[in-house]
Amino acid sequence: MRPHSFRCVSLILGCVALVPRASSAAPATAAFAPATQAATRPSQAAVLAPNTVARLDVPYGADPKQMLDIYAPKGASDAPVVVYVHGGEWTRGDKAEISYKPAFLNAHGIVLISINYRLSPAWAHPAQVDDVASSIAWVKAHAAELGASPRRIILMGHSAGCHLVTLVALDPRVLARAGLKPSDLAGVVAWSGGSYDLVDKVRSASSYAPYIRQTFGDAEAAWRDASPIAHVKDFSPLPGFLFVSAEKGNASEKAAQNLASLIQSAGGEAATHTLENRTHFTSDHLLGAPEDTTGRLLLDFINEPAHLQGNR
Repeated sequence: MRPHSFRCVSLILGCVALVPRASSAAPATAAFAPATQAATRPSQAAVLAPNTVARLDVPYGADPKQMLDIYAPKGASDAPVVVYVHGGEWTRGDKAEISYKPAFLNAHGIVLISINYRLSPAWAHPAQVDDVASSIAWVKAHAAELGASPRRIILMGHSAGCHLVTLVALDPRVLARAGLKPSDLAGVVAWSGGSYDLVDKVRSASSYAPYIRQTFGDAEAAWRDASPIAHVKDFSPLPGFLFVSAEKGNASEKAAQNLASLIQSAGGEAATHTLENRTHFTSDHLLGAPEDTTGRLLLDFINEPAHLQGNR
């Protein structure tokens, strides 16, 4: 059994909570420097609501990276649950970088699960998507004790996490390996991402190209198979999708609109929205912050019955 220590949860609202944290290995170091260094950014430590009950570093698998953090409203029962997948070019990032989301979602009666997953280069694809699927299976199996509904699981990602959540939802092979199917998801939210066609990303000399090669290999066939756009017609019915972009007219917005259009053409539901006065980073960091209005998009999607495919 791994030794445990106690970690203090950073808290802006309510009282400080002490929860056990299991020791974990340091994240793998990427071979390429990120475009924006984390040191220049404000703290992304979790902000909790007065009714938040937090449980950190809960294992959903055997690897030290296969851990998740649970933020649940006190007394929650059969509540919607958002499973959040962080970004970081598949090479970095951490589930603790969750900013205002716990306070915002818990205040609206929604359970939030933030997950870690095995990172590249130590682990290549499909480790990342398999971990996302395994975390969903864990949440579904433990929904009752979390105060969540197993029929109202919303999968949400940011940046590279958008690629992971859309690929998990669209490629039925991934969920099948975890004993699940796409209809086990009530909805999928891609919050500022654009890596839906990895072949196009590499060919366009995107800054993501080195990370794609590092995570998915050097073969174009592998990039294509790991691209969400390649699997839109692999399963029906699809869960509902919400694509949110941060900067109008950029490549990521166009990529999101393209994937949404393909989903719609396949008979699925996919909404798109571009935020004003937000960057790729602030679109995620400020979601649910005081006076933020973008969170209404997320709440409306979670609470819209038409998207609750798992209930059908």
